Amino acid sequence: MIQRLKRYGIALVFLLLVIILMLLGTLGVKDFGDKMFQDANITIKPQGERIKL
Repeated sequence: MIQRLKRYGIALVFLLLVIILMLLGTLGVKDFGDKMFQDANITIKPQGERIKL
């Protein structure tokens, strides 16, 4: 029983670590992109069509 708890505990810690690293990577790329467009003095305006449902 204790072996199972240790095994699942380690798996959950590893999973949380992977999730945190993915979030940090995503936020880092977003921050880098925002700085890149800020330095270029470009304003991005979304263009699209309205879809009536």
